[in-house]
Amino acid sequence: MIKKQFYFGFFGLMGFKSLLYFYTGNLSDLAYIGFFGFFANFFTGKISGSKEDERYIENRKTALAFIAPLAILAVAIIWSSTILVRDIELIRVLIFLLSAILLNVYGIKLYILEEK
Repeated sequence: MIKKQFYFGFFGLMGFKSLLYFYTGNLSDLAYIGFFGFFANFFTGKISGSKEDERYIENRKTALAFIAPLAILAVAIIWSSTILVRDIELIRVLIFLLSAILLNVYGIKLYILEEK
């Protein structure tokens, strides 16, 4: 059974709270960027069908294989920033930003593969 959680995508709107950074200048306000990862639910919720057939399983594996190098690159960016910068707030923002990017790329890739 495919879990369709289309309405969880609206939690992504909470990511706009990160715009408070431009008002306050506080780096921890940028941590709300991680909420943009919920926008991936809009893409996965639009997938037609309700059963996990063989095509869906193959497309899911293909989408995960597509983002695997991006995830390795994200870990390398986070690791190198911990060595170079040593600012825990910046590292936290990077973790939330990169996880939101990876979730959205996965959702978009899976949607593209399913709609072929």
